[in-house]
Amino acid sequence: MSDLLAQLSTGTGSIAILLVGLVFKLTGFAVRDELMLRILVVCGFICDAAYYFFRADPILPSVMSNIALLTINVILIAAIASERTTWRMSDEDRKTFAHFPTLTPGQFRRLKKMLSAEIAGRGAVLTREGAAVEDLMLVFAQTIMITKRGESFPIAGPAFVGEIAFLTGNPSSADVTLPEGGTVVRINSAALRKRMSRSPAFNNALVALFGAELARKVADSVPMARAAER
Repeated sequence: MSDLLAQLSTGTGSIAILLVGLVFKLTGFAVRDELMLRILVVCGFICDAAYYFFRADPILPSVMSNIALLTINVILIAAIASERTTWRMSDEDRKTFAHFPTLTPGQFRRLKKMLSAEIAGRGAVLTREGAAVEDLMLVFAQTIMITKRGESFPIAGPAFVGEIAFLTGNPSSADVTLPEGGTVVRINSAALRKRMSRSPAFNNALVALFGAELARKVADSVPMARAAER
């Protein structure tokens, strides 16, 4: 360690570590991934701080400024990692998150604050044809019965209910009931629209999710019996 410090205190060693830091920062600015960018920039700031600290005449203000910039980037790295990973989620949260594949873990964490779950008994009615739908619902049930214009057909759960009314703002196009009951996760439609209006990325992710859900339901509705057997 003493030999390393001695080398750093020399002009050649100091310049070398400064150049290494510059390479780290230039490489970071050249990559497109934000997480990797900030990791490389942090390595650059570490080299800069070491350069100013281990000089024969240490420049402490420069050391402190680099440590401050390093700290800010470390905090941002933690925030980005939290946005991309599920490490802080409970098993129940992960189970629910699996049904929102277009969202990032961070987006789901913000959505989770709007979720409320309830147990629905046998024959529970979720929507009525022609009535307003105030909640978007994720329904965990083996069978979900759709009745439209007097004709009924089942779809397999888990599935979203009310997404068409949510997207269009129109009343429900069908009665939706749970013949055997199940668990219903509700999201207030008005609150969700407000959240989506504030974040284009969040809006696009949910629109893509509902588009995929509608496509699945259309595919499963012909023949109708296939949906009940899934």
